[in-house]
Amino acid sequence: MEKVLSPSSLKAIITVILLVMSFVSFGQNSNKTEIQAKSKKEYPITGFAHGFKDSTWLYLEDITTSRKTMDSALVINERFYFTSKMLLAANPKQYVLRTKSYSDEKYFWMEDKPLTFIGVKGEFRNSLIAGSATQELAEEFERLYDSLYFEILRLRQNYVTTDSIMWGKILAMEEELKQRYSQFIERNNTSFLSAYYLSFYCRVWGKANTKYLYDKLSPENQKNEFGIAISKFIKLNKNTNVGEDFADFEQPSVDGKKVRLSSLKGNYILLDFWAAWCGPCRRENPNLVMLYNKYKEKGFAIFGVSLDKNATAWKKAIVDDKLPWPNVSDLKGYESDAPLIYGVSQMPTNFLIEPSGKIIAKNLRGEELVKKLKELFGE
Repeated sequence: MEKVLSPSSLKAIITVILLVMSFVSFGQNSNKTEIQAKSKKEYPITGFAHGFKDSTWLYLEDITTSRKTMDSALVINERFYFTSKMLLAANPKQYVLRTKSYSDEKYFWMEDKPLTFIGVKGEFRNSLIAGSATQELAEEFERLYDSLYFEILRLRQNYVTTDSIMWGKILAMEEELKQRYSQFIERNNTSFLSAYYLSFYCRVWGKANTKYLYDKLSPENQKNEFGIAISKFIKLNKNTNVGEDFADFEQPSVDGKKVRLSSLKGNYILLDFWAAWCGPCRRENPNLVMLYNKYKEKGFAIFGVSLDKNATAWKKAIVDDKLPWPNVSDLKGYESDAPLIYGVSQMPTNFLIEPSGKIIAKNLRGEELVKKLKELFGE
């Protein structure tokens, strides 16, 4: 039987062909000596943008630690150059190259050497990048692990926890993915990427596995910004699984006074991590307000911990959503001590703590939380 290619496969093949043609054209139609000289002496990034109209603006943002626009460039004759010497750094940095409307964008790593960028309008995510060893390793990482990662996402979306057999398969796949990531970090312990990936996944993997992999990192990686963040996680993180005792902490409330989680001990406490910018959190707040008003006289309390960085937005959200319970934040986002202690990697995240201080449930929302509180307090 004749094999018929899917539209996505055809699109991928066409993209590769265009990229190759662009690369050939770039080499044939350019003054090679001039381009190399410009790349080495003047321009950290020499780019080729196939299919873009003249005077199209491209923007380069540093997203290693925070999203900041570092440079911009005009496309002229399908060429562009980024000129800022600040792009060349001893430690690799991750950038996103994008159009003004974000219709095209490409994430990549850059080091202290000039690189060449070759992309096609509408397919920037498949752009070719030469000159960055860190980017080459990142692309190897994606090729090895992305297919399994996206299959897990697909299964989670389709099955959630409704099918016990499939859920077991999902958990097994997640464990396999974790092992693959761990092996990558061990094999590439001197690469900046290993510290970056470990800092990203440490809250998901937990303290023990993180400590094991951190000890495998090179001394240079342990001392860079991501290594320091991993070390802080290892120092602060507690065992806050269901069945374990809660970990106490304090943070400033909206009036600046510090409030401890333990000040509510003796109640059933819902420790709720949220933020003003978190859509699912805000959509859940009316349900929490209803349940709080219904059960507060029976011993139900909520302790809200915001991962906001903007005090005005945080306080406005409390007023807009009419949240009457204690709300605290040190305005450090995910780098705050509280989410590190509890290993919070996404929001919303919550923990239900019984009066004795033991954690009895995690991530109860919507009808699941309603059902649990009915079980504890009745109607």
